[in-house]
Amino acid sequence: MAFSGPAEDRELIRELLAGYADAVTRQDLDGYLSCWTEDAIRTGPGGDCHGKDELRAQWHGVFEAVAQMAFFAQAGAIEVDGDAADVRSHCLEYIGLRDGTSRRVVGEYTDRLVRMGGRWLFAERHYRVLMS
Repeated sequence: MAFSGPAEDRELIRELLAGYADAVTRQDLDGYLSCWTEDAIRTGPGGDCHGKDELRAQWHGVFEAVAQMAFFAQAGAIEVDGDAADVRSHCLEYIGLRDGTSRRVVGEYTDRLVRMGGRWLFAERHYRVLMS
């Protein structure tokens, strides 16, 4: 996977990644959910989700244990093909837990995005931890 497709679409996808990271860092559930299609799929540690209702429930479960998270994302590859795109990105998470401990995690997302209503959205996000 590399960088291919219209530069404007690749920039809009980078903005989606940045908006997702910003929503997670600010604990903005509505902002987070706005990054996904209604029937989105998310897989990885913490369980798999199908649709926004399950994403919302998972969010609440995560932030029961997490007091604050700083989430940073970097695109590793973006391939745009019409109204769909395949994306690989990496994230760095600094996590402060409610019990006073903290963690640092490096992860990788493999995504399938779709353009809907002029916006790029996550249709599928598959997450794996690379380092913890």
